[in-house]
Amino acid sequence: MKFTYNPNFLAVFFLLLFSLFALKDLARPGFYTSHDGETHVARIAQYYQALSDGQIPPRWAKTLNGGFGSPIFVYIYPLPYLFGSVIHFFGFSFTDSFEILIALTFIFSAIFTFLWLKEVFKSTNAAFVGALFYTWVPYRFSLIYVRGSISESLAYTFVPALLWSLTKLSKNINLKTMSLAGLFTAAVLLSQNLVAYMVLPWIIFYVLTLGILRKSRVFFLAASLAGFWGLLIASVTYIPVIFERGLIRFDEKFVLVYKSHFVAVSQLIHSPWDYGFSLPSINDGMSFQIGLAHILAMFLALTVILLVFLKNNKSLSSIFDHLVLSPSKLESVLSTFFFLILIVSLFFLLETKATVFFWKYFEPIQFIDLPWRFLGIAALATSFLAAFVTKAVKSRILAILLITAVIIANRNHLRINQSVYFNDGHFLQFEGTATQFNEFNPKTRRSSVVPDDFVSPIESIKGKIYLTDFYQKSNVLTFKSENEKPSRIQVNLLKFKGWQVFIDGQKFTDDYSLVDESFYFTYRPDIDTSGLYDLIVPPGKHNFIFKYQETPLRASANAISALSLILALAIIVKKRHAEV
Repeated sequence: MKFTYNPNFLAVFFLLLFSLFALKDLARPGFYTSHDGETHVARIAQYYQALSDGQIPPRWAKTLNGGFGSPIFVYIYPLPYLFGSVIHFFGFSFTDSFEILIALTFIFSAIFTFLWLKEVFKSTNAAFVGALFYTWVPYRFSLIYVRGSISESLAYTFVPALLWSLTKLSKNINLKTMSLAGLFTAAVLLSQNLVAYMVLPWIIFYVLTLGILRKSRVFFLAASLAGFWGLLIASVTYIPVIFERGLIRFDEKFVLVYKSHFVAVSQLIHSPWDYGFSLPSINDGMSFQIGLAHILAMFLALTVILLVFLKNNKSLSSIFDHLVLSPSKLESVLSTFFFLILIVSLFFLLETKATVFFWKYFEPIQFIDLPWRFLGIAALATSFLAAFVTKAVKSRILAILLITAVIIANRNHLRINQSVYFNDGHFLQFEGTATQFNEFNPKTRRSSVVPDDFVSPIESIKGKIYLTDFYQKSNVLTFKSENEKPSRIQVNLLKFKGWQVFIDGQKFTDDYSLVDESFYFTYRPDIDTSGLYDLIVPPGKHNFIFKYQETPLRASANAISALSLILALAIIVKKRHAEV
């Protein structure tokens, strides 16, 4: 019975209860329309197929790009698709797996934020209010119901988890907490690279702030090692991204995208809730609200911060004593820190001359394609400020007011737009790019347009040849050939570093001495056939095998990630057993 009435248990219970209310529309039959939902489900299906075919880790998506395949998983954040594949493994459809996972991101965001804020404020009420503000925010509902961005939702789940582990580490430096912080660092990195790019600089400043307040150089060292540990775990993706980025057209596709996606001040305060897209100027079809309750929390926090700053002023001391408790130095400094984060985040996304000038000349920020993505960081900052106000002000009525305000302000954001229905086969045979600009298209191919004129995986170009026993998985393609004279064929598979071609067990190379000038002509000149396998087949009966194999660089990245992950998990499990 004591456990039943534990305030922490009750807080988590009500966070779950409010989460069920917020997520109830996901329980509707079928799937729902969104900006990126179908794309993410296709990636889950392709990732699951790759795992089933023995790709560990998955690198090549079999049916994307009109069936030519894609190296998308060499470069993209894998964690959303790994988790989605695990859920699908237990019998759920791909669309249900997506909905379950995106619901879990909402629930665990609340739990991790509660743990983090409880660690900072030592107040159940403050942690509860902050966790509610972090999840019940327009941007989070936009991620779920408008954009269908499972990757951002997952990344923002692990951000408070990382902050929680770092806060714990600042109080008690030990190997278990270091490994936990390393795991959560890797989780952020592998959930969504843009969120990691935006958030990690602020987390570094958070570590610096905690270290200065604790006056602990050892904490700086421990946090730095934890961060490096996380990078090692994330090597599976980031080493190829860094060293093999030149193989794809990513950098060509995201030049100056940000220019059309700044936000007006009026849109931050109030913009109609809709399910359209981000457009130039203020003609957007989606909302960019901070949240009315969050604006209230922001101004209340500013007032309390100023009162704390002026507490030694005799004329204000009576007001301070009656309204505000004495927050600790840690709470006061961190509240100021997060208020500054909020202001800077809003500066980065607003359409002002100063902001446009900054984005134009500070090129590192241009990697973030959509300035309004900073609303996610603003949500994190306002959740901390809401918790700070709840802890600092001597009034349960205010806490109830904030809880009521955040629920009422977001009551109309809890619904899907329109139901749609897809079976699993739709995603297992998905032939789109599953990207915005086909940015993972190899440079071996000139065109970025998804082909639709290739009805056969192998085409005979020149000569009489019989092709039989065709078989294809995501990482293997095999067939047999029989021809009396040299022939020329086209295998409709994208050339990419890692694919190897074998004939009769030997590595294949074209022997042009077998053919004359009649073989040298452009096949289907009206269609782009670049970047595909164009082979000269010698006479006879042959067995062809196309096999994807990890490059030495990717294999090294895999080994670094696996060893780093195993070490972190082993430390956590060993310490847990020791405690038991």
